[in-house]
Amino acid sequence: MFQSKFAPGVIIAALGCILSGVATAHEFTTTSSPTDVKPGDTATFTLDSSHLFGTPEEAEAAKHLRATLITRDQKTALDFKINPDAPNLIGTFDVPETAAWLSAHRLPVVWAQTPDGWQEGGLDQHTDAIAAVRYEKFAKHLVGAASGDGADDFVKTPIGDKLEIVPLSDPRDTAIGQDATFQILLDGQPLTTTVLATYGGFTDTPSSWAYASETLTDERGSGIAKVRISAPGMWVVRVATDVSDQEQGIRGHNLRATLTFNVAD
Repeated sequence: MFQSKFAPGVIIAALGCILSGVATAHEFTTTSSPTDVKPGDTATFTLDSSHLFGTPEEAEAAKHLRATLITRDQKTALDFKINPDAPNLIGTFDVPETAAWLSAHRLPVVWAQTPDGWQEGGLDQHTDAIAAVRYEKFAKHLVGAASGDGADDFVKTPIGDKLEIVPLSDPRDTAIGQDATFQILLDGQPLTTTVLATYGGFTDTPSSWAYASETLTDERGSGIAKVRISAPGMWVVRVATDVSDQEQGIRGHNLRATLTFNVAD
């Protein structure tokens, strides 16, 4: 049992907010540029951590990150480095001839809530902490051909992330004013949850979203999410959930997933 200098009433109140408070954590996304590259061209991808989509705030520790280009035929590990011009990480890849995923994984990292704020490490490192939580983040970004050659079948196939947003058709083909549809999976099973979405330039207010909805059940199954596409540009869909954690002293395991895609004018 760790020792705390907080009063019991403060501890109880704070523990009730530990996982609800993770809504203020940075969102992890991957995107690529420019958006008009052709198959065979070299594009740049970014790994961003931010409260405001499209505006990077901090570079995650490279040791905690993995990036992969996933095509129908293979998976290719991607190298990345600190961006000298912005607080994020960048790398390059060759745009494939068919639809592909840029997949990024922020590995599980334990953070403790201390009197001085959230600090990386568990209760063994922060003896004055109220509690510790494990955070893990997944990000997907659609690249390559947006239609034809089996693109829909490819993007509808889960890649196997623990928490995953799976399109039910290629969202890049969604017309303005129409819904892009997704299924939310936790360990491969449909998840009932809240779904948030926004697009680059929607607002300058951190942690704000253009769209919010709950998953529903229809003829395709449960965990179905509809996102109304209201503007062209780069979109992000985001979900989060908490699961139990078996390690002693860890109050929970917070999972987050994002999916980004570009919608043309």
